[in-house]
Amino acid sequence: MANQKLDSLIAQACEAAGVSLVEQDMFRAGKRKTLRLYIDKPEGVSIDDCTNVSHFLSDALDLDPEIIEGAYTLEVSSPGLDRPLKSDADFIRNKGRFIRVTRPAGKPVVGKLIEVDEKNLTLALKGKKEEEVIPRDEVLVAKVDVQI
Repeated sequence: MANQKLDSLIAQACEAAGVSLVEQDMFRAGKRKTLRLYIDKPEGVSIDDCTNVSHFLSDALDLDPEIIEGAYTLEVSSPGLDRPLKSDADFIRNKGRFIRVTRPAGKPVVGKLIEVDEKNLTLALKGKKEEEVIPRDEVLVAKVDVQI
């Protein structure tokens, strides 16, 4: 029950701040529990976004101390550029960005993520007219590739 309440409060906090939840993790660090949230939005996450989610959530948790029993630390941040893309939501959120895809064989492929579905990623590669379709079951690691 407490987990459902917590999930609901996290969803409300993200909705109120206009961000989406990428990942959540609860773990014990010494005597304290740590609740870590990663949030994102298409134009990128600001410190204000993290602060808004943190304040909303900590205020709500203070009203119902049974949701997280005992001392806890709340951490809210963006997923970071080096976080691997895993879920459908990760890939969809990064459509239009350049990503680097590593497969079991060959060099990593870098291209703009044009399309994504359950089975494939479609990338537009620099200097090539044809798009490259990469089966998702061949993807070892996919990450956002920062273009300078």
